[in-house]
Amino acid sequence: MVGLHATYGHLIESSRMDRLDVNARFPGASPHGVLLPVALRDQIVRINGVSAVGSYYWLWGHYQTPQTKARVIAVDRNMRAAWSELPLTAAQWDRLLATPTGVFVSRQPAARLGLRAGDTFPLIATAGLRADRTSTWEFHVLGVVPDDARIGAFILGNYGYLDESRPLQDRGLVMGFRVAVRDAAQADEVSLAIDTHFANSGTPTITIPDKANMIHAVNSGIPIARSTWPVAGAGIFMILLLTANGIAQSVRERMPEFAVLETLGYPNTSLMALVFAEAVIPCMAGAVFGTALADIVARLPMHYLPRGLSGISPPTLSAAVLAAAILCALVLAAAGAAIPMLKLRRMSVTDVLAGR
Repeated sequence: MVGLHATYGHLIESSRMDRLDVNARFPGASPHGVLLPVALRDQIVRINGVSAVGSYYWLWGHYQTPQTKARVIAVDRNMRAAWSELPLTAAQWDRLLATPTGVFVSRQPAARLGLRAGDTFPLIATAGLRADRTSTWEFHVLGVVPDDARIGAFILGNYGYLDESRPLQDRGLVMGFRVAVRDAAQADEVSLAIDTHFANSGTPTITIPDKANMIHAVNSGIPIARSTWPVAGAGIFMILLLTANGIAQSVRERMPEFAVLETLGYPNTSLMALVFAEAVIPCMAGAVFGTALADIVARLPMHYLPRGLSGISPPTLSAAVLAAAILCALVLAAAGAAIPMLKLRRMSVTDVLAGR
C-alpha cells in the first residue's frame, strides 16, 4: 500500500499545471471522430496566456510479431516548446525535426525491442493508413534517451513524415494538442478560454490541465489512491493484534523461566530485550519476505499483458518502500511487545516462583 501510494504521488508530482491537453469534446458527433484539424493550433496559440501549442498523433502498431506492440508519438516542431520537459537536448530536437523518418526511443522500449542508434525500426500498423496502402512505416532510430518522468516509456517521431504519408483526405488531422501556458495559476482560465473559443464550431474541444487530469484520473471512480492508507492501517492493526496476542501468550507461559533468569542476575532490561527480540525477528522477517513476495506477485500480470502496452511501466521495489516496510515492522514489534515487557518489569519473582 505504501508503494502504491508512492506511485500515485509520483504520477501527480511529475505532472504540470502549466501544461494543457486539448482533445475533441464529442468524438462520436465530430466528422473526424477523435481527431482534430491541425489548423486549430494557430487559433489556440493566439489565446491570451498561451505560450506554445504542439500537435501530436499516436501511431499504434507492432514490431516483428503481432504480440510486440509499439507506439510512435508523432509531434510537430511546435512541440519542442510545448513539451520542453521531455528528456531531449536541443541538438536532439534539431535532428528529429530535420529527419522525417527519425525517431528517438527511450530506454524501456529500446531494451524491450532491442533497438539501438542507427537501427531500422519498421512499425506495422493498420492497413490503409498510408496513401500507398501498405501497412509498414519505416523509421530510423536516431538515438536512445532517458524515459520521461510522467509518461515513462516513449518513442518520439516526426508528424510531418506521418502526415505526408497518409491519404489526402486524412491529412491535416491530429489526435490532440499540448499547450504550454505562461502562468500555471491561470491554467483553468486558459482552459476555459480555449473551450469557449471552439464551443460553437464544428470541432468543440475539451481542455484540462495535465496535473488536474492526473489527479482526477487517480481519485475518480474508485478512489484507489485515497484507499491505500485505510487499507494499510487495517492490515497493520490486524497484524498488531496477532503479534501482541502471540507474544503476550508466550511470555505468560514462560514467566517462571524469566523469574529464574532474574534470580540468576539478569536485569529487567535484559529480559525485556529478549522479549523485544522475540517480537522483532519474525516481524522483520515477515516485512522483508512479504515485501519481496509482493514485488514478485506485482510483476506477474505484466507477463499476461500485451508487450509494450503504453503507460504501464514494470513495477519496481524502491528503497523507500522497503525502508517503510522495515520501519512498520519495528513499530509493530515495539507495540506488540510493550505490554509483555511492562509486565516483566513489574514481575515479582517470589510470587511467580510460588505459583501465585
